[in-house]
Amino acid sequence: MPLRRSLRARALGPGLGVLLLLGGCAAEEASEPDAAVSPSDSPSVSPGSDSDGITTESEELPEWQPIAGLETPRDDFGTAVIGREIWALGGMTGERGNRLLSIEILDTRTGEWRTSDIEMPRGLASFEVVADGPLVYAFGGLDATSTATAFSSVLDTRTGTWRRLDALPHARYAHTVTAYDGLYYVIGGRDGDGPVAEVDVFDPRTEEWTTLDQPMPNARDSHKTAATPAGLVVAGGFRDFEDSDLVDRFDPATGEWSTLPTLPEPMSRSGVVFTEGMVWIALHESAYVLDPSDPEAGWEEANPLTLSRHGMGFVVVDGVIYSIGGCALNPLRDVRTVDRLELA
Repeated sequence: MPLRRSLRARALGPGLGVLLLLGGCAAEEASEPDAAVSPSDSPSVSPGSDSDGITTESEELPEWQPIAGLETPRDDFGTAVIGREIWALGGMTGERGNRLLSIEILDTRTGEWRTSDIEMPRGLASFEVVADGPLVYAFGGLDATSTATAFSSVLDTRTGTWRRLDALPHARYAHTVTAYDGLYYVIGGRDGDGPVAEVDVFDPRTEEWTTLDQPMPNARDSHKTAATPAGLVVAGGFRDFEDSDLVDRFDPATGEWSTLPTLPEPMSRSGVVFTEGMVWIALHESAYVLDPSDPEAGWEEANPLTLSRHGMGFVVVDGVIYSIGGCALNPLRDVRTVDRLELA
């Protein structure tokens, strides 16, 4: 299937990715049009709009459509799917990356957001979560002093109760946590000394940690990981003080790492999901897809988001990909914008 996108990604520049993670996205909250709370108020996608408004050209793939936005602009937060709901947990907003305790929930059946009575047990950004039925597991992240943590807790969404777990073996932030065959794989990220290569694995049945003998071969942070039938696909990231186009694959069954075709351009703090047999990645004005069962075919272009941004939540529910919030560049600001891409 031939795919195209309309515009090239805007480069962040060496070192800016880490600075944004540590320092937050903007000095003030987003102004209109990003403060949308209904589709009609969402960012314009008409031709001739400013550099954050994006036009699309592909007639062969679905286009992103704006829907009701977050109540609080945020980036680098955790996202979990509980049934038909998407939970956006914590993250940061505004000057110096002010940490958020709030949790917002999108009911994908109605398209409406609400703020939960449940809050984060502590303010964190650049942490990761994974959902298992009504439970949400949260690991790592940057605290209010921009220090990498070994945070490890589980939330029972039925009772609103957080419970502390044994600490993450290697403190880190800007990592990924991905469920695969009943285990949670914590890959990459950074600590105070630089990239973290160790792969920590959590077993939710025993609530025990192990560290694999096979570290990440190209250690980096701000990458994204998707679980596929062929293993864990780790795309992009921030390495050697610049964005990376590397794509690795880890096979938990064999413990082996391999490489896949590189991204068409370096990308970090993107959104990545696996659905409908394809790995989808989006960042700013760029979007691509890869068939992991036929990686030699390479990455092909897809339609971009309605608003250029990074650090957003990126999840799939019932054949629909949702891109939530994030940080826009022009001007630099956290946004409330939410897009959906219906594939089915």
